[in-house]
Amino acid sequence: MRQITVPTLHCPFEAKISPFVHEIDQHTSSWLHEFNLLQSEEAYDRFRRYKFAWMTARTYPDADLAFLCTANDLNTWLFVLDDLLDHVTPETAGYREQQYLQQVISDFVNVLRYDRSIDRATNPVLAALSHFWDNMRQLSTVSWQCQFTLSLKATFEAAVWEAENARQHRHPSVFQYMQMRPFFSGANLGTDMLEVAAGTYLPVFVLQNEQFQKLVDLARRAVCWANDLFSLSKELAHGDEHNLVVVIGHEQQISLEEAIAQTAAIHNREIAQFSELRSQLPSFGKQIDAAIQRHLDALGTMVRGFMDWSLYDTTRYEFNYTAS
Repeated sequence: MRQITVPTLHCPFEAKISPFVHEIDQHTSSWLHEFNLLQSEEAYDRFRRYKFAWMTARTYPDADLAFLCTANDLNTWLFVLDDLLDHVTPETAGYREQQYLQQVISDFVNVLRYDRSIDRATNPVLAALSHFWDNMRQLSTVSWQCQFTLSLKATFEAAVWEAENARQHRHPSVFQYMQMRPFFSGANLGTDMLEVAAGTYLPVFVLQNEQFQKLVDLARRAVCWANDLFSLSKELAHGDEHNLVVVIGHEQQISLEEAIAQTAAIHNREIAQFSELRSQLPSFGKQIDAAIQRHLDALGTMVRGFMDWSLYDTTRYEFNYTAS
């Protein structure tokens, strides 16, 4: 892999980790085997070294064990699918075909919309999603479940867009990429899960407030731009050009190092924008304002948690980091 040096990323949020991290790790390791989601013992060992449990424990540090195990199942399931789509071989090229992916979306949405139970012998990936959803329905409200179903659909529709670009060797513009990345990365699912983890079920008029939605979007984007920097060497090795560094470099015809610097600057600028916009939110009354602040604190911790997992825990990415 090409050696990448990531510049200092601004992240002024509290770092925390759940005391349940080892229990989460043991649970999801058994869950992966139970649903036979990987093809070899080598793959299971590799996923264990990725330490997804540490990511979940850092991004939702105050949640209870039942939620954390369920959330880590989802995170791991998404990474299994991500590897299937990113590491295309002649045998798996069909995974990127639009017709195949549209059917996958329908199957996934139907599991959530109709609470379908799937036999693991029939379709392990769908069965694993069904098991996640059975557990998640016990932890969440019906209105949240409706929103999450739409978010899952948005994630995989964006994945179709990404796959079509790759299949046709089509380069998105920087603007297009920045609009789509929070969805095909699943960052929207991460912020949806945060509402359950933090127990901050906010009124719809808050969730639909333009400034609040912008704060959520900035948090999602910060996770994506940091990930694009941390995962760059991995994606270059696999020929995956859906990375902000690569997209900026292609559009502006600049060097990789210059595109890395620009991506880091975008990350830091949007983190600063998050902090500034937070102070400008309108008041919705003392009780709701307090819940909003707890939610925004949790958003900041989520952003910091993903960064710390990438820096200190996982072996999924290879890079040098320039600490301030």
